[in-house]
Amino acid sequence: MAMDILNLNDHFQDNMSSKYREQLEELLEEFNREHYPNVLSKSADLQAGSDLDGQLSDKLKMVDAICHSEIGEGRASSEIISELYGHSDIDWMLLGELAFMCDFKLARRILSAAVKKMEDDHEADRIKLARGYLVLAEAEENLEKYVRAIKYFKQGLEFFQEDETPDQHMILYIHFKIGMMYSMKRETDESLHYLTKVIDMAGDTNPDLKINSLVTIAKTYGSKNDNEKAYPYLKEALKLLEGSSLEDGMTHAEALTEMAFYYFHESKLTEAVSYYDEAIDIYKRLRHTSHRKLGMIYMQYAYCLEHMEQNSIQKAGKSYENAIEQLELTKDWELLENALADVIAFYDNTGNQRKKREYENRFVKMTNA
Repeated sequence: MAMDILNLNDHFQDNMSSKYREQLEELLEEFNREHYPNVLSKSADLQAGSDLDGQLSDKLKMVDAICHSEIGEGRASSEIISELYGHSDIDWMLLGELAFMCDFKLARRILSAAVKKMEDDHEADRIKLARGYLVLAEAEENLEKYVRAIKYFKQGLEFFQEDETPDQHMILYIHFKIGMMYSMKRETDESLHYLTKVIDMAGDTNPDLKINSLVTIAKTYGSKNDNEKAYPYLKEALKLLEGSSLEDGMTHAEALTEMAFYYFHESKLTEAVSYYDEAIDIYKRLRHTSHRKLGMIYMQYAYCLEHMEQNSIQKAGKSYENAIEQLELTKDWELLENALADVIAFYDNTGNQRKKREYENRFVKMTNA
């Protein structure tokens, strides 16, 4: 991410003929090795010099901001960028992109000013202006301001479409993002309009965007309980996922989950179980999976195992217990209360009084807390 924003070789090119060359080369080497605390230390040594010119000092502070962000010190990074924002000679677009790594509200503030300035100055590089709108849109998306995100994505799309040699992949990507934003706003018709265009334009050359669009359309129909319309999109997505770069990733897990939901709602529980099995296996291997999402999937999986024609009570019990472990991490006490009630009823119905008492005690403890 950092190198996509700031190429340090170019960043310090004008300073390599100075007396700081050796120190800068050491700093670059540490940065390329991702030894960010060492970079911060070497940068501090350089900035301690009384004769360091302001331009090089600002360049080093930009690197400091990246390093703090990379090691999880977002506040420190944000403070540096805020300070640099007060310097009129620093590229606001660059600062906005740096802020995007650590503080979406700060990124929005800087990028809003950056695109306005470029518009007022009649920026000749329309793709640079388009990039400004796109990063601004991404910041609004992360702040869950979907109306603004859509506005800025559309402005970026307009510039890309007007370019003499349009970047078709970027145009496709922006259509997908707009479709996603409308989906988040539950504006189904608009979402389907953009995502269907992605599928039509993607052909066989952009399988990842096509798959993501298919899955998003399926989820949109699923959220409206229009499962029959969701099914063909899921079927096509799962076929394309085999051997793709998205296989065994989040999109694959979501497609499997949606297909499991389809069979769950159709009361075809045995079929649902096989899809839940695959989805859970992927979710457990992913680094960032919502505890709430996984907990709810475990609950539905357990219900299927309990009630399918050839039930598996032991596996159902284990899945219910896995669900409670995940939902306890959400701190959503109402959701956890309902889940615990279901688990207690399960152990009561299956005659496991020891487990029933265990979860009744957990229920009482949670209620008293």
